[in-house]
Amino acid sequence: MEKLIPVAGYVGLILVLVGAYGYATDAMGVIVAVLLLLAGAALLATFAVFEWNLVRATLEHRSTRYGANAAAMTLILVGILTFVNLIGSRYSQRIDTTANQRFNLADLTVNVLRGLKQDVHIVGFMRSQGAEASAKFQLEDLLDQYRYHSKRVSYEFVDPDREPAIARQYNIMGYGTIVFESAGKTEHITRTNEEALTNAIVKVTRQGQKTVYFLEGHGEHSINLSDPNGYTQLQQALQNQSYTVKSLSLLSENKVPDDCSVLVVAGAKKDLLSNEATVLETYLKRGGRALFLIDPDFPAKSADFSSMLSAWAVRIGNDVVVDPSPASRMLGMGVYAPSIQQYIPHPITQNFRQASILPITRSIDTGQVSADSVEIQTIAMTGTRSWSEKTFPQNVQEAMESEPTFDEGPDQMGPISVAVAVTADPKIRDRDLSALTPQELATEPDEHELKTRLVVIGNSIFAANVYFALPGNGDFIMNSINWLAEEEDLIAIRPKSSDTRLVQISLTQMWNIFIITGLLAPIGILIAGIVVWWKRRN
Repeated sequence: MEKLIPVAGYVGLILVLVGAYGYATDAMGVIVAVLLLLAGAALLATFAVFEWNLVRATLEHRSTRYGANAAAMTLILVGILTFVNLIGSRYSQRIDTTANQRFNLADLTVNVLRGLKQDVHIVGFMRSQGAEASAKFQLEDLLDQYRYHSKRVSYEFVDPDREPAIARQYNIMGYGTIVFESAGKTEHITRTNEEALTNAIVKVTRQGQKTVYFLEGHGEHSINLSDPNGYTQLQQALQNQSYTVKSLSLLSENKVPDDCSVLVVAGAKKDLLSNEATVLETYLKRGGRALFLIDPDFPAKSADFSSMLSAWAVRIGNDVVVDPSPASRMLGMGVYAPSIQQYIPHPITQNFRQASILPITRSIDTGQVSADSVEIQTIAMTGTRSWSEKTFPQNVQEAMESEPTFDEGPDQMGPISVAVAVTADPKIRDRDLSALTPQELATEPDEHELKTRLVVIGNSIFAANVYFALPGNGDFIMNSINWLAEEEDLIAIRPKSSDTRLVQISLTQMWNIFIITGLLAPIGILIAGIVVWWKRRN
């Protein structure tokens, strides 16, 4: 019996330590951890009762007091670290110190996540071994960021080889498929980047679909052409955000369709016929939403919308913008491709920090506002070195080779306004609002009146396939359409790809680094050690 008492003390101490670790780290169930603590405490108490003389003698030693002080300090430090860890787990905050914020979600993703009103469950069908294991780890890290911004997001991973029944339930046809489900809607994707994940969430959470129409029949950019001048990339970007995209010919329609959320007039070359212009004007007067991309009369003449848009205080300049700054030249473009880096505060340009390149651009400015019901403002301007050139080149070759000069008088020095946004009360009302009280108008304003919204930009080629992927171009056109469609939570900077940041050093610098770190530093440490040893020896 006497031989078992010391064993009980050691076992009790081990049980107390294991139970405390399990309780603090959730490595085991709470009940199991508490039982281990109680059992360990009981064994330690038994040891203390039977070996009280040994315990008392040990406590009276000076080394015991020093050890107790050290143990107390250790426990206090552990307690502080545990408390900090507990606070951090409940009130965590992510800080990204990289130059391009590569480990932060894009503003668009954060807006979507914070605006979620329903739960989204994500199921990733990936094998636990092989090449997919690494992809699974990266995807899990990305999904943790999604869940950090919204508690409505949950996810799980399923190995289709081990659980084929679940794979058949979701109609999985290949490894690496990710399924998004919310309120009975599902979406399957195979890409694992942020843009694909966010677009999938938008698709399963949007109630209904808004339709964007692109006017055709006057030389506009086509959403059905994948050549450099086509708009297929813009069409795909809109569809990724759950828009329905269609073409519209006013020659075969006597009105703009009722389901039109936004009408886009992209680079029309020929003027609208009188009946087409009447249909478009009526649509705008009834609270329509339209995006006009109007090119200058170079290299070919563009359609004239001056009269139609002047009714909304928009002034279209008969010019072409020249920008001698080096920003556009770095992309292989000439002075007729201004770089847009100055954005005026507006919902379209909020948090907008990327430059847009608008090749062959005309000025679009605010005109005289005749009524308080029309609000217009410039949203994008060129730099201070640019100017509005009134003399057009004779051809594209001359534009590429010539160096235009600023002419005092006819030309206007920059900054030059190239894009405006308009919000106005409709001029044709579908119902008489005079009988409504102010309280009735304020409770459900969307039901009583739909305000007219316009965005006019002095260029159309910047949104074409050849330039859509340039920094800022895709964001600018997408933000404009989202604002017109009243999808403000989708107005942000699109998810970005990571870049590689390299440090360039010369051969001399490389040798200097080697000599300092590989030779001088070790030799210096060796000499210091010898000096200390010699002094102590003597």
